[in-house]
Parts: sequence; C-alpha cells; structure tokens
Amino acid sequence: MIRPGTIAKLEAAPSFPALLAEYAAESAIEGMPPPSARMETYRALDEAGALHVLEAVAGDELVGFITVLSAPLPHYGRTVAVSESFFVARAHRHTGAGLKLLRAAEDKAREIGSPGLVVSAPFAGRLFEVLPRCGYAEVSRIFFKKVTDA
Repeated sequence: MIRPGTIAKLEAAPSFPALLAEYAAESAIEGMPPPSARMETYRALDEAGALHVLEAVAGDELVGFITVLSAPLPHYGRTVAVSESFFVARAHRHTGAGLKLLRAAEDKAREIGSPGLVVSAPFAGRLFEVLPRCGYAEVSRIFFKKVTDA
C-alpha cells in the first residue's frame, strides 16, 4: 500500500534505520563521503511544505519511500517536482511497490502544478533500467569529480 507520510513518520518507523542503511549502500558514489542523511533538513523542508513524502508499506512495515521536492526552478520559471530520495528494500522490489511509489509521486507532481517529475537513478542500476519502460526519457547525465578530501 502507498500512503502519504511525513519525515517524522518515516523516522518513527522501526524499519527506517535498516532502509536507510540499505539505501546508503546502494547509492554511494565513489569519492563522496558516505551518505549521512541530515534529518533536521528533511524535517524543515517537510514542515515548510517543500518536501512531500510517500511511503510504501507491507502490512505495518515500511518497505520503501519516495521524497519529492517542489521547488521553483529559475531556469524554467516554474515549480518542478524532483524526486530527492527513492528507495524500496530489495526484498520488496518484486511486489510492485516501486512502481506504485513512482505513480504516486507523479500524482503529487500533478497536484503541485509541476509539468513533470524529475527522477535520477544510479547509472546501470535497476531503476536506470526501469524508468525508460515507465515513460521516462533520459534527458541528461550527471558527472562527478572528486576535488577535495573533505
């Protein structure tokens, strides 16, 4: 089941720490520091109405989530919905939870008046393979170069 959530509800879910650890392991970028979610920033964005949380649950267990930022992009002069975090536990990926989260995020994008939903995916990962089959077009690539040891 997909339901609206909040950062506070995510943090309260018993399975959230394990989801974050699994997400961090899969989304790490070589040369970047290890992922370290700043929950206070997420809470502030959520409370300001700039971050929308959707949860995937199986029974009472949180098994995935997607967060959608709604920010005005000066380049386009419009508020655009951008998926900031998107993760489903590997053990629950065969259930369709990821596709349901994605569709719910698209509904949220429409609700906030965004012309579309921007979703990033690790290169050659499972989401990278799935998105084109869901109607998403690859519109750019992100490159990274380590410049400090900080």
